Formats: sequence, structure tokens, C-alpha cells
Amino acid sequence: MKKRKSLKKIARITILKSMLAIAGCVVLVYPLMEKAKENSNYYQVTLNGQVIGGIAEGEIASRILKDVRLAITKEEGSLVYMEPELVVTKENRLFGTRMTEEELEAEIYAILKADATLPKATTYAVKIEENILYLSTKEEVVELLEGVKNRFDTKQEFTVELVENEGKEFTSLTTNLVKADMEMREGAIVYAAGEETEPIEATQAENTFQNGVLSIEFEQDIEITESNVPVSACTTVQEALDMLTKDKEENQVYEVIAGDCMSIIAEKNEISLNRLYDLNTGVTGDTTLQIGQELIITVPEPELSVLVEEEVTYEEDYQVDTVYIDNDSWYNTETVVRQEGSVGYHEIVAVVNTRNGKEVDREIIQENVIVESQPKIIERGTLTPPTYIWPTYSYTITSRFGQRWGRLHGGVDIGVSSGTTVMASSSGRVVSAGWNGDYGYCILLQHPDGRQTRYAHLNKVLVSAGESVSQGQKIGLSGNTGRSTGPHLHFEMIINGSRVNPLDYVG
Repeated sequence: MKKRKSLKKIARITILKSMLAIAGCVVLVYPLMEKAKENSNYYQVTLNGQVIGGIAEGEIASRILKDVRLAITKEEGSLVYMEPELVVTKENRLFGTRMTEEELEAEIYAILKADATLPKATTYAVKIEENILYLSTKEEVVELLEGVKNRFDTKQEFTVELVENEGKEFTSLTTNLVKADMEMREGAIVYAAGEETEPIEATQAENTFQNGVLSIEFEQDIEITESNVPVSACTTVQEALDMLTKDKEENQVYEVIAGDCMSIIAEKNEISLNRLYDLNTGVTGDTTLQIGQELIITVPEPELSVLVEEEVTYEEDYQVDTVYIDNDSWYNTETVVRQEGSVGYHEIVAVVNTRNGKEVDREIIQENVIVESQPKIIERGTLTPPTYIWPTYSYTITSRFGQRWGRLHGGVDIGVSSGTTVMASSSGRVVSAGWNGDYGYCILLQHPDGRQTRYAHLNKVLVSAGESVSQGQKIGLSGNTGRSTGPHLHFEMIINGSRVNPLDYVG
């Protein structure tokens, strides 16, 4: 009995140990398995809602889809309407069968081929760069392109022709805009319609011009091919016209908020500052923006743009540039008008290029003057006028220019001690140097621009009458001579015989 109980106890212990060992393995192995699943290369491929299977590399699915579409198009002999919806999803699977590229290609081919063999109608695909739209007939294609062109060919002088597009893998057409009864221009190249000949050079009498539209063309390349698509995939001419011209779309605007300026708004909307100014006529760098003000940030661009070259003749006023006569004996602050200009009138012949109705270039090819413009003639000096500096190293003013004690104080008093260096404010010639009544010892300088400067109440004069001095040259020592209440320098500026405030002229 004791032996049986002992065996049961041993069995329970053994089972418990086994369970603990299994649990330990799970704890250790499970994270490794999850990590392995995360790192596993398993991508599930779904096409048009149908799960095809798994592959090891997700990017190969789109490449194979593109190859299969091209193969089916070649088999059908025309552009086949297909809108496959491919979804590739990475999944965490440790185990799972992965398809080879050949197996995946076969599955994608089967699905697309089934769709391609559904009942279709013969229509026309119009490809404009990356955009494709479908119309029911060739006549609708022409009607659509005529509608785009007629927005800028108001007189309907040009017609749209469909011509064979050479060099393409499939038979396709492109467009040619032809003007009825086109007149020859010098240098124009004219192709004989429907004939395989070299371009013919057309000439015209010199200096004769024609007003009106010279050429119209679509900016983008257009390719038209027969296509087998469901009728439901086709659009009406009006729908296609709205799509290509964006007539139903509106400008996008931005509402100004607190703290905005033009540069901040441009940065927010990822456009250049110059483009922002172009879109908002009248707004400049000096414009004060108001909170709530609306600014245009984008203008709808048509999918198909029209380029127009037009010759125009117009009359306008013109003004020739001003003629200047240099006088090397005058200062450049002196000018005299010798002749008043007059406005002229001329006739202009120009070739104007527009894109979607907006001018992008203008070349003037002839100008006929009707009334000649006369230039304004100005005589001007070329010499740089002299400059004036402060006559002392001290800038302390003890008395300013103006009325003082009932009479004009005709200069400024500079507070300096006796013996301080006095400098010539500008280069010139000494008119007088010596005693001058109430001024005491005084120096008067004559400068090249006709101005004079006076330095009074000096203690010592260091120059003589008739002597030439340079700007900043030491000409005397300050003092307290003449009618003076204490040591200082009295400094005057004289223009045309009248004393003026030196502070207005001295730098």
C-alpha cells in the first residue's frame, strides 16, 4: 500500500516537472517565433479583390502587373481599358507557401485577360502626358480639341486635324492645327497637306506684315489611339472639356491670420514669394496685410495648354531717354535743364506669344515713328563737392547758432581750453589771418564751393593770408581774445555772404 502511494507521488512530481519544462520552453521560444514571423518575407497579393497568394518580395507584384498589361495590349492589337486594383500586404507568417514569379504572372494574366475579353466598344483613348480619357468616336475627339482651341482662337481661323503619329509601337494619331488660306510670311515653313515632301520655304516681300494669329499649338503632346473599353468608361465631350480646361475649378485662397506676412504665407503654402506677388495683383512688399484678407495661392492650370503666336499693330506714346551733358567745372550737386523733352508717337508691329491667354513674350519687329520724341537735355556737374569736418577734437557746444542777447549769434561756440588745436574744416585758401576786432585773433578760409568758414577768439594764428590749406590741417590755437567771456572757439559757416548754422553742413 505504501509502495503504491509512493509511485503516485513520483508520477505527480514527474508530471509537474514536465509541465514546468514545457512552460519554460514556451516562454523562451514564443518571442523567438514572433520575432521570426516579423522578419519573415511574406507578402499577400490581392488583385481586383481576389486573393492570389503569397510572394517573398513585395515590389515584384507591380512590375509583373505592368508587364502583363503590356502583353495583353499587344495581343489585342489596340489599347485595352484596364483599371486593375493591386494590393500587396506584408503579413507575419512563419510558415506559408510563396509563389514564384512565373506562378504570380500566370495568375495576374488570367484575371486581367478575363476582364479584357469582356464585351467592349471601339472607342478612342486620348492621352495627354499622364492623363488618359476615352471618347466614343473620332469626331468627338476633334470636337473636344476644337473646344479647347476655340477658347483662344475666337475667329476660328484654325482647324484641328488628326495625323498619323510616326515612330509609335501601336498605330496612333496626333494633332495638327492648320490655318485655312494661310498667307506666306518670310521665313515661314509650310508643309504640303497630305503629301510626303520636304518642307517648302515660303517667301514674302520685305517689310510687309499681317495682323492676326500666326500659329496655334497645344503645349502638351497628344496621342490618340483606338481602344476597346466599356462604354461606361467614356466621357462626354463637355465632361472632357471641363476636365482639360478646369473651367469648373476655382482659385485656392488663403485667409490672413495674426502674425502673417507675405514671406510667411509663401513658406506655409510652399510657393515662391515672387509667385505669390504675381497671383495677387496690387499686393507689394509695402502692403499692410489685414487679418481675414484673402490671398490667391494657386490658380487652376489646364491639363491641355494652348500656345498662340499673334502679330499685332498698335500705336502708343513714347519718350526717349534724357541726354546728360557733363560739366567738369561744376560740382555734381549743380544741374541746369538746357532743353525740355517732348513725348513722341509711334506705330509698333510686334509678335506676341501667349499661353492660355496670358502673355509670355513680346518681340517688336518694326517701329514707325509718327511724331518724334525730343530728349530732355540736362547739364550736370561732375566734381565731388568738398566736405566739412568739426574744427576741434572737442564736441562740447557752449552756445548755439541763433538769437542771443538781442542779436544774432552767427556761429557756434565750442568749449575748449586755451591752446587747443584748431583745424581747417575743409581744404581752401586763407582769405585773412590776424586781429579782427570783436573776433580777436581770427582766420577766414575760402573753399572751392564758394563757402567760407571763420575761426575766432584764437590765442595764436599759424597760417597767413593767401596760403592754401588742406582739410584737417592745424591752422591755429584756441584762446580768449576779442569780445569773449572765456576760453572757447567761435566757428562760423558763411554761404553767399550770409552766416548759416554750421551744424547743418559739418559732418
